[in-house]
Amino acid sequence: MTKKIFPATVLAVILLAVLFGDLFNSTTDKSIGPVLVPLYEHPQQVSFRGLHATDDSVVVVGGSDGVFGFSTDAGEQWVFQTLPQAAECQFRSVWAHNHKTFLAVSAGAPSYIYLTEDGGNTWSRVFEDSAQATFLDGIQFVNDTLGYIYGDPVDGYFKLLRTADGGKSWNEVQGPEAIDGEVSFAASGSAIALGNNMLSIVTGGTVSRLHVTMDLLLADGWTASPIEMAQGLPSQGAFAHYWSGDKLFIVGGDYMREKDTTGTALVVDLSTGQDDHMTNRELQNLPYTSDVCGDGDYIYFTGTKGMRYLDSTLHVMDTTAMHTLAYSGKFVFSSGPKGRIGRVFHGKFEDLTKLKKTINSKNRDKQINF
Repeated sequence: MTKKIFPATVLAVILLAVLFGDLFNSTTDKSIGPVLVPLYEHPQQVSFRGLHATDDSVVVVGGSDGVFGFSTDAGEQWVFQTLPQAAECQFRSVWAHNHKTFLAVSAGAPSYIYLTEDGGNTWSRVFEDSAQATFLDGIQFVNDTLGYIYGDPVDGYFKLLRTADGGKSWNEVQGPEAIDGEVSFAASGSAIALGNNMLSIVTGGTVSRLHVTMDLLLADGWTASPIEMAQGLPSQGAFAHYWSGDKLFIVGGDYMREKDTTGTALVVDLSTGQDDHMTNRELQNLPYTSDVCGDGDYIYFTGTKGMRYLDSTLHVMDTTAMHTLAYSGKFVFSSGPKGRIGRVFHGKFEDLTKLKKTINSKNRDKQINF
């Protein structure tokens, strides 16, 4: 029998092919993240503090200068518009019921609520309040028809609006009672939340408190509990909160002292009614934070000093300033100053590469490159 002997050069080529094949496979199969993937930068560099996502792929943003935007493909393509007679509005709270029905809430005086039911082709102004004391801070729906919008205190009570028809009409009901100097923040729209069959609001200013009601139908019977976070000054307090199973994450601090890590987070274990001391230790180096949310794998935090995520420890994910976060049921989105919108990715390297190519292809005229 004759033996086949490969020349040394052929062997070298085969070995290199095997080696680089293994390296390529190990790279493409490697799981990476979480990382922040930029989706869009608005040319007007508006500040996007309003953000909501639903149905996996529908996401809406609201910003300064009356700008509203939406995407129905998980942020790969966007439609933006300035709402009618709203060029001076700051849409700090937005909501998407589905891929066509959206709400945009203007924060300061005059305060407006806009509704579209045809994907932004036409908008109706369904509420207006010209009082200088009115400042609307956030929106939260209980279901497709029942929802609430709340604002800073007026005559000793936090302003509270209720809808029972999906946002077509709004009526004022009595909100939680406020202490003198107690305020709320519209930094991210997440100072109002729904969790554990409770509607809740977090506050700051002279005092930081958690207000809750179990009456989701009428939002009556509010009770308040003190929060051990930064407080006492108009720039301090709880800015956002997120219900995660048996855990309640509350974040904030002092927006005038962005690097200060004092009193920026509090995590409560609802199963025991006590502070979650272990998680609180992991968050002791968290700077000023304007929003928090989770996706079942990680808890995410954002603010002017960038984005972080928590598994067993706290990690810095990105140093780009972002104001707000939203979870669609599949993806976590973020938005912030200078017209920035992003999406969190964790998965296989090859899938990240595909996502970047898709976004670059769809946004060639928008000067976004990775």
